[in-house]
Amino acid sequence: MGTSVHAYPLVTKSGTWSRIVPVLRRAPLIMTLVIFSLISVRYLSNPVGAAAAVGISFTSPGGITIARVGFAAFPLSMAILAFASLLSAQRRLAGLYMVLTVDAVVMAVRIFGILVDHSTASAHLLAPEAVLLTLSIIAIRLEAAAQRVQNNSEQN
Repeated sequence: MGTSVHAYPLVTKSGTWSRIVPVLRRAPLIMTLVIFSLISVRYLSNPVGAAAAVGISFTSPGGITIARVGFAAFPLSMAILAFASLLSAQRRLAGLYMVLTVDAVVMAVRIFGILVDHSTASAHLLAPEAVLLTLSIIAIRLEAAAQRVQNNSEQN
């Protein structure tokens, strides 16, 4: 009768950490879902008012439609993709990479705009974007590790 490491079940520590990890793995997707849904609803329901609040004005109905597409449709698409990634364990890692990519690009463009336009009006958004970026990296690492453990247990 031989013993093998594979013969014993994987034992994890119970407690706070085991409850926090699943939340951390999903938090960036939930944050993205909420943020982009709110942006989308704001620009779908009242594009003129939402744009005016940040100093943008539209001079034609065509401009309003373009605003709905750019400021509502694209964020809504991101929210839907984040939601789909939340529902599917197989798509979660890809969804987290999507959040990381979008957030990194948004931050880069915001910093570029601050430097080129000499405007710090939206600089206060860099802090929550940095938090989301950090959480995304943590979630990707945790999700990748969880998938490796699952794949190893399925192979044995």
